[in-house]
Formats: sequence, C-alpha cells, structure tokens
Amino acid sequence: MPNQNSSEKPILIDRERPIVTIVGRPNVGKSTLFNRIVGSRISITDDLSGVTRDRIFSTVEWSAHTFTLVDTGGFVPLTNDDIESAVSTQIKIALEQSDGILQVVDTQVGVTDIDIQISEMIRSRQIPVILVANKVDSPSAETRVADFYSLGIGEPFSVSAANGRKSGDLLDKILAHFSVKKMSTSEDLESIKVALAGRPNVGKSTLINRFAGHSISIVNERPGTTRDTTKIELSWRGNRIEIMDTAGLRRRSKVDSQIEYYSSRRAEESIDEADVVITLLDASEGFVHQEARIMDNIIDSGCAMIIAANKWDIEDVREGGAENFRKDLQARFPFVKDYPILFTSGLTGRNIQKLLDAVIKVGNNRRTRVSTSKLNKLLQSVVFEGYYAKTGKDLKVNYATQHAINPPAFTIFSNSSIKVSSSTKRHFEKLLRKEFDFEGSPIRILWRSKN
Repeated sequence: MPNQNSSEKPILIDRERPIVTIVGRPNVGKSTLFNRIVGSRISITDDLSGVTRDRIFSTVEWSAHTFTLVDTGGFVPLTNDDIESAVSTQIKIALEQSDGILQVVDTQVGVTDIDIQISEMIRSRQIPVILVANKVDSPSAETRVADFYSLGIGEPFSVSAANGRKSGDLLDKILAHFSVKKMSTSEDLESIKVALAGRPNVGKSTLINRFAGHSISIVNERPGTTRDTTKIELSWRGNRIEIMDTAGLRRRSKVDSQIEYYSSRRAEESIDEADVVITLLDASEGFVHQEARIMDNIIDSGCAMIIAANKWDIEDVREGGAENFRKDLQARFPFVKDYPILFTSGLTGRNIQKLLDAVIKVGNNRRTRVSTSKLNKLLQSVVFEGYYAKTGKDLKVNYATQHAINPPAFTIFSNSSIKVSSSTKRHFEKLLRKEFDFEGSPIRILWRSKN
C-alpha cells in the first residue's frame, strides 16, 4: 500500500507541452477561435459578454506537433465585480505560465483602450506573442487590419474564427513562432478520464485547483460560477489521469438561462465521456435526494464512481465521525454500498492521494474481464433453490459469459429470461461482486433463455 502521508505529488502533464494562451477583451471571438483550432465546440460561445470565466485547456495536434491551447475569459480592468476580478486574475496567472500568447482583437471594432492595456501586460512579461486580428471574414476586410500595428507587438495576423478563414495558416505560424516540438511517444498513452460532478457549490473547483497545484478554476460562493468544463492532465503512479471540472448539476426545472443550459449539457457530456466520476457531496450540508438522482444517472451511464464527502476540514462536520456519515448515507441510499466513499477536503488536500489511488483502482475494476470458466465454476458452487422466475418455476441457470467491459457486462443463460425476478438478478450481482473485485464499477447483466 503506498504511503498516503508521503510528500509525493501528481505531476501536471500540461507542463510537458508548450502552453499557448488566448487572451483579449470580452467578445473579440476568443472562444470561437479556441473551438476552431481544437476542432470541437469545447468553450461555450454566446453574444453575452463574460461567458467564459475559467481557463479552458485542450491538447492540439497539428502536423505531428502538439501543444496545449488555453482559452481565457475577457479581460476587464478596474472592475468591482468579484467574478470579473477573478477572471482577470486567471488571465494574469495564465500569462505567467504560458510559452506563447495569442492576443485576439476585433477588426470590426478597432483598437480599444483595453487592447492597449493587454498589449502592455504582454510586453512587460516578454512572452512571445502573435497578434490575431479576428473577424476578417473576406479579403476585402483586410484594410482594417493595419490599425493594430499601433499596439506595438508585431504584425497582425488576420483570421476569421467564425468561418475558419486562414485558421490552418495560423496553426502553421504557431508551430514556427513558438518553436513547438514534435509529439513524443508518451502522447500515445491512454488517459483515465475523470469527471468531477455534483450540485453547485460542493467544492468541485476547489478540488481541481488542489489537483493542479494552483488556481485554474474560479472559486466563488455564487452558484453557477463554473460554466465550461475545465480539464487538466496528471501523471500519478505511472498512470495518466485527465480530470474534468464541471458545472453544478441542477434540476432541469431550475435551469433558467441558455448559458446555464449549455453548462449543464457540457457537464452531462463530460460524464458520458468519463471512465470514472467523482461525485462530490457537501459534508457540511449532508445529502439530498437530488444527489441520489445524480448518482443514479452516473451509474446508468456506465461510469465507475467514487463518492467524495467533501469539506471534511470543517470541525463541526468531523464531530459526527466518518463511519456514522457512511452508515447514514448507505442506509438512505443502499446502492452506494458498492462504491467507495472517501472523506476529502479540496481546501486542505485531505485524502487527495487516496482519491487518485481510488480512481486508478475503480478504473481498472471497470475494465475487468472474467473468464467463462471462472464464471461457470462460481455458478456450479451456488445453489439456486428458492430463487424463482416470476412464473413460479424453479430457476435453472445453464451457463454465463462476459460479453463486454467498460462496464463489465454478463449474459446468463437460464430456463427463463424476461421473467427472472429482480431479487434474483440482485442476488447474482452480489455473487459477482463478492467473488470478483468490481468495487466502484456498475455491472450489467443480461438474462437470456437457452430455449
């Protein structure tokens, strides 16, 4: 068993690749450009100002080269809004950690005071930069580009993020200007994809910041602060782990804006994409039935799951004891007995290493394959007397086989299929879980008649 009290820390894989960050004032088309370059609608785009808040990371591959592209929120100086201020702080952190900058400007608006301030910040840090003159949708619009020479950070490179004009040329320029190296063989290693899920304000963003070792997601008591899905890649005990911070999941009836709707959809898509979901509960608030629905949906999606009772740094929370919390949770929601429960604190780092170890374990359990011979040996050792099909007939199990992994799925052939009782199905699942280690993974069982 690894020493959980060691000083060992996960390594942020994003640092192994050049980091290219997109910056600019609100509504210049940063997220549209980000989506265009990565080839997918990862960042939420909207005409409303200030949609992007957190830094959004994605790996870009082009001409056998690879780099990490980062989208940022719109820079708003001298603001009294705490969210806008946090966005500006994120941008400044991004500038410090970047190997290259794409400053995006809007040719349809022209040079603004904020554009000038951003250029001054970039020059003060002496970071290589490409000035991207966006919204040049046709050759005739090129005349508007010359005005941006006044920013003093080099020749403007005209593109249209919306229609893709010159986006390939921009990628070529990025590779040359920022000296991006060719892909290494380690890039081919498959990552365990992990999604952080839960209600708003359960501590997801604080936790991913702890994993990353610095602030990448804005933490604020205001519900709905996180909108996009923020991703990081870690190396831990020889495994690559991709962790996705998602927006808080609310009931559909409570979603009251288009942006919130797309945030929820991004969260749901991240869960569908994940191998493992860490479901966070706010230990200071206890648990509610909404969380049972969230966990049911995660299990239905086929993901492995870990339950993290978060905010265990609060003294009043700890007074009840972890074991009492666990028993209470399992009594209310019996299905969670099949899934590990850890007591964590994103704020202090409590059990962070254990959480990563659990990710690897349940991820491996999800792809466990059991041989047909072992399955049928188990069946032969079990007496099914007293277990009946809904017809009232004695249940006779002939043989079983595993037909899939991720999650493990089994086909059982018997003298009854559709009419096998739910208690019998649950009995067989318990047998499988007792004999083989499927902790944290859902199990699918298909009953078929041999006749």
